[in-house]
Amino acid sequence: MLSFWGLPKVYAPSSGGNTYNLTALPATAEEGTPVSLVLTVTLGIVVIGSTTYSFRFIVKDPAGATFQSQPMNYTTTSTQTQFSVIVNYTSPQFPGINSLVGTYMAMVNQLAPSAMPNVASTSFSLSSTDNNSYERTQTVNVQASGYNASETVDVTIQTETTSTIVFSSSTTASLTGVVTASWRIPPNATIDNYLATLTGTTTHKSPPDNETFAVRVAIMSISSIWSSKSTYQRTDTMQFSFQPIYPDGTIPTTGVGLMTLTNPVSGKVTLTATYDDTSQTFNATYQTTVSNRTGIWTASMGAHGYSDAYGNSGPVTTLTNSPRLTTATLSVTVSTNTVIAIGQQLGFNVTVLYPDGTMVPSAITRAYLVYSGTPAINDTIPLVYDSSFGHWVGTYIAKSGDTGGLWSLIVSASDSSNPPLRHRNQGDYDSKH
Repeated sequence: MLSFWGLPKVYAPSSGGNTYNLTALPATAEEGTPVSLVLTVTLGIVVIGSTTYSFRFIVKDPAGATFQSQPMNYTTTSTQTQFSVIVNYTSPQFPGINSLVGTYMAMVNQLAPSAMPNVASTSFSLSSTDNNSYERTQTVNVQASGYNASETVDVTIQTETTSTIVFSSSTTASLTGVVTASWRIPPNATIDNYLATLTGTTTHKSPPDNETFAVRVAIMSISSIWSSKSTYQRTDTMQFSFQPIYPDGTIPTTGVGLMTLTNPVSGKVTLTATYDDTSQTFNATYQTTVSNRTGIWTASMGAHGYSDAYGNSGPVTTLTNSPRLTTATLSVTVSTNTVIAIGQQLGFNVTVLYPDGTMVPSAITRAYLVYSGTPAINDTIPLVYDSSFGHWVGTYIAKSGDTGGLWSLIVSASDSSNPPLRHRNQGDYDSKH
């Protein structure tokens, strides 16, 4: 009679100077999957010449039935200190049943060169699902064997707490009696233990194909925070984006992410990122001002700083992006005529804009009319701000003593920020007598 009393998970006794260890690969698998039983023997005493070892592997299934392998032999050499014997359960050398859910106990008896029972033992588990724990959006794959060919089998999955059925399907077993089904866990699935049950029309297993597994919140991967620019000017709008990804590779469209934007002197502001359907990213913006400190700014999102509408979150570590803020280059636009004659008026308007397109009414604006010929001329032209139109107005009347030729109108502007924002615009004008 075979006895499995007191078998531990792994048992590696030493006998006759040898040490035995039995390993099951894989230790957990779906029904119908062959499991390799690997016996490793470390020789404590080196024997001159060759020695033939013989082993019998034994498995006890969850229903209590035991199965034996054919004797498995291995012959050592005189210099060998370790060897392994491998047999698959099930296989022609080791027939048995692998269509029941539960724990299978395995042990090895040595038959030769001396008989020793239970030199090593281990266990493995077969289930009807491919994992015992899942994150939301992952797929639960169901596989069971041992049914009759083409038998109709009902597959249901329900919550353990409320017995709410979340998946139900009638499927047909293959010609080899294998049943498969799959359920993609939705992102809002109840966090609970679930029970997967397979019920055959004619096949009734003992123990039945009932498998419990857990569903956890999804931990979303976020590879990085992107910035729309590496360098911004004052008054530019900084934009930061990220794209969370569910475990199944899909992109969430709900929820918000919180970022912290830190300026060069450690001042902080919180930004809220929301979903943009066009880019399929979550975006947060910050409108810089003319007085913002220049230098390196850092946008950061801490671990689990993003969460969708159902409590799934990410990333697992803090992410950062550090663009630079510089002083702005003002946009100076001059509108005027380009040819004047003696006694005619050169009239021009000057518009000064920040990079974001807003006007700079407090700009310090200067205009110069320059002639580089002989005699050289460099005249300052007074400018007056017209608040109605948001621009500066300047005029100059060509005098009889002015030299005809190509003149340059140079306009410069700066604001009162620290350091000031500056720009100048130069245009050439033809003065004719």
